[in-house]
Amino acid sequence: MKKRKFRQGLFTAFFIFLLTLLNGCSSSKDPLVVATHIWPGYTFMYLADQLGWVDTAQISFQNTYSASESLELIKEGKVEAATLTFDEVIRARSEGIELTVVAILDISAGADQVISRTRLSQLSDIKGKRIGVEISALGTVVLSHLLDQAGLTKDDITVVDITIDDQETAWLDGKIDCVITYEPVARKLIMAGGYKVFDSRSMPEIILDVLAVKTATLHKREQITHLIDAHFKALRHFDVQREDALYRMAPRLGMEPDLIPFLFEGLLLPNRSNNQRLMVGSPSKVERVGNKIIEVMAQSGLLNAPVNTDNLVDSRFVSP
Repeated sequence: MKKRKFRQGLFTAFFIFLLTLLNGCSSSKDPLVVATHIWPGYTFMYLADQLGWVDTAQISFQNTYSASESLELIKEGKVEAATLTFDEVIRARSEGIELTVVAILDISAGADQVISRTRLSQLSDIKGKRIGVEISALGTVVLSHLLDQAGLTKDDITVVDITIDDQETAWLDGKIDCVITYEPVARKLIMAGGYKVFDSRSMPEIILDVLAVKTATLHKREQITHLIDAHFKALRHFDVQREDALYRMAPRLGMEPDLIPFLFEGLLLPNRSNNQRLMVGSPSKVERVGNKIIEVMAQSGLLNAPVNTDNLVDSRFVSP
């Protein structure tokens, strides 16, 4: 009798182990669910999908309206990856959401700008000015670099917290002297008589848009690699078949094809080799940028807790 019970228990234990193993194998083959909102640098995944280069058995896209919505879906366990700015990845980590950067999608190289109401003979002339900025990680990082370049501190200016959708009104109402902004608001303010006095070309390879995956989902290597390969393939198509690419991207971006190049002004689109240059190494360029962003965010009170930087970047997926 005891022997029979032992055999039954052994069989049950083996069955549970086998079921767990099979479930684990199944989950690694499920599609990678990716949340993404509309932004030029994120569009190449959709271009690849239109061209038939994304296998729906491996990748499933979840459209969102903002990065905040994408992060909320990650918190709820409804998606496993998202297109985000690097500072958003760091903020998520401070909130206990473990994300890992697996690819760099674009780099701001002039897209983020400081517009002044008056001409400045030198950047330090912003002293005493009212600086409009959206108090987010990104806005704070640009402000930090602006002050460094001007040889000033936050005590030398007045910071006015204004979200991007209110910046044009605040400018026209005379509530701010300068503003940290980006397109299309920057162009509107310049057309209204403003002057560009600083942009993200002065802080190279700092403001990054990335593909981030839940660290616990990195075992889906086949799916992640497939998506990144498709992104690079679409980026190549954009380079060599520009007219066709613009036509296909127009519905997603909500613009006429001939106007889309304007959206990419001030953006660098790193290919695979540039991704490797940024992501490979110990520490990598991206990890060093991350440490700088963490420092700025901590000083500005934008982090809820210390940030664990283990597995912050995984370069395996951009390697040949």
